[in-house]
Amino acid sequence: MKILVVNGWSEDGDKDHIKAGCILQTNIFVNIIKRYLPNVIVDVFNSYEFHDQFELKSYQAFMWTGGGGNIYDKNKHNKSQIQLCQEILELQKPIWGSCWGMQVLVSALGRKVVKTNIPEFGYSKNIKIINPILNNSIYKNKELVFDAPAHHYDIITEVPNGFEIISENNNCIQSIYSPSKNIFCTQYHPELPYDYIANLMIYWKNNYINYYTPEDFNNLIKYLRIKEQKDSGSRLLEIRNWLKYLV
Repeated sequence: MKILVVNGWSEDGDKDHIKAGCILQTNIFVNIIKRYLPNVIVDVFNSYEFHDQFELKSYQAFMWTGGGGNIYDKNKHNKSQIQLCQEILELQKPIWGSCWGMQVLVSALGRKVVKTNIPEFGYSKNIKIINPILNNSIYKNKELVFDAPAHHYDIITEVPNGFEIISENNNCIQSIYSPSKNIFCTQYHPELPYDYIANLMIYWKNNYINYYTPEDFNNLIKYLRIKEQKDSGSRLLEIRNWLKYLV
């Protein structure tokens, strides 16, 4: 079995992760896949690199990482991400999308992503599973109300045809699923440790001046570190289950 991890980040975004002392998000996905499916072949697709060597139809599943920027902006990176997603959709194979991955997929299917008035930084609170269709598969053993790692300024407002809303909170749609296409996407980041997001937020600290006082920002960082110690197992459940049900 082969899985292709699609990098949602630009080259500059990847460089920022390195400067922040964080491993690349593609590597986090690779490590998780190898942890639960050690015999699977995993490749990484960076849209900023030459990639004629990739034969998309040779992969049995695709996983899309988070990313930076806004998918509705007109630029080369976004165009390449959407075009690639449209090519992959034609293959009718399982797709996982995290945050940016969900926004790319929704955009590729002609639906809307917009800037939110209530961005979620560090984590999404009180996510509720409102559709039980995945309670015995991807959301098996997941609490019906849970928190999850998150960091996003944008949200989806339109669900593509054939997709169902699976979870949400007071801020936005948090996960969607297409039974016919076998596609599952989250607005949150079950793959990212809470303290990993904390380290990125410290690096991007100037981005939050209008959202937090210095004291509140420091308290959030402390909270994320504590939360990872408590919730690391439960935050991974849906991505672990998704990989399990692939095989």
